[in-house]
Amino acid sequence: MIPIGWRNYLFGSSLIFFCCPCCFLPLFLNLFGIGCAGLNTFLLPYRPIFISLSIISLTYSYFRYRPSKWHFTMIIILALFLIFSPDILRIYNNQLSTNDTLDKNVIITHWQIIGMHCESCRLAAIRSLQKINGILSVNVDLDSGQADLITHVPIEDDIIIQAVQSAGFQAYKMI
Repeated sequence: MIPIGWRNYLFGSSLIFFCCPCCFLPLFLNLFGIGCAGLNTFLLPYRPIFISLSIISLTYSYFRYRPSKWHFTMIIILALFLIFSPDILRIYNNQLSTNDTLDKNVIITHWQIIGMHCESCRLAAIRSLQKINGILSVNVDLDSGQADLITHVPIEDDIIIQAVQSAGFQAYKMI
């Protein structure tokens, strides 16, 4: 049995970080306010490969180094958080984007938002649109880039375009 030292922790941590670049790298960039820089779009098809590498490296680490149950549990929790962070963020964003206060006198407008690559981008668009007075609900679909706005009063198109541009994206009204 090999004693667990700082070198083993460093090796195990580097395996997690290198095996989860589709999860860890965008999370790291978002922590510093940089955004995903399109990495989610580029790395998303390879996500199953990264998850498989993570599971293989964790299994290897367990049988090779035999860590204590407490240490291994903490490593598994960190790995699961990194692996499923895009999904956790997607669930959190969906809670923010819906509002069930609808009645007969609502206006629904559809917008095309260009430039969103990840859940962080989607959240930035939702938050910038929710700041506009008169908007009851905002629903933004990341895959299609379509935003549905529900309001009680008509809102000028320029106000919506400026709000989306302040988040770093472009918006076009759909007919």
